[in-house]
Amino acid sequence: MASVADAEDTLRSAKEKANFQRLTRLLMCGSIKLLREKFDSCHSPADLPLKLADPAIRAKLGKAKLSPPEWKILYPSPGIYGKSADFDITLTFRLLRTICGLTAPSTGWNSQPANTDHSIEADLVRIKCFRNSVYGHNSKMEMTDSDFLKLWTEIGEALLRIAGSLSTAKKDEWNKRI
Repeated sequence: MASVADAEDTLRSAKEKANFQRLTRLLMCGSIKLLREKFDSCHSPADLPLKLADPAIRAKLGKAKLSPPEWKILYPSPGIYGKSADFDITLTFRLLRTICGLTAPSTGWNSQPANTDHSIEADLVRIKCFRNSVYGHNSKMEMTDSDFLKLWTEIGEALLRIAGSLSTAKKDEWNKRI
């Protein structure tokens, strides 16, 4: 049976929990916003239904090992197509790598790229890896100040490069906020 101390430790605010929450907000909210914009720059919202209706695109997606819920987001019902605003970070990443003509970094789509690789593809993989390590596998939901500062810098730099690939104004806007 859980004690009062267990509940207090779990629910109390602490610097380490605040660090985790701030980094998660940058990683999850910031990343999905920029990844969707990157996807929209590849396939505009107006043209996306035509792309998704294309048999060649559908064949590529068939090889991407999308889950049934991801298929449902892309193809909610016959003749109706998904919108990028409804895509989560995982689906957006898969679509970027599958139907946007991107080339995998030398380490592939599933491994942290070299620190010297600042390509868009490498930054997309970085975001995916950070999401998995920071958000997906952090059972304590806490982060020390030193880990927070290191990761904030690394994630922020990757996001700024992605924003810069969209426009200088977008990079400047994000640079002011990060």
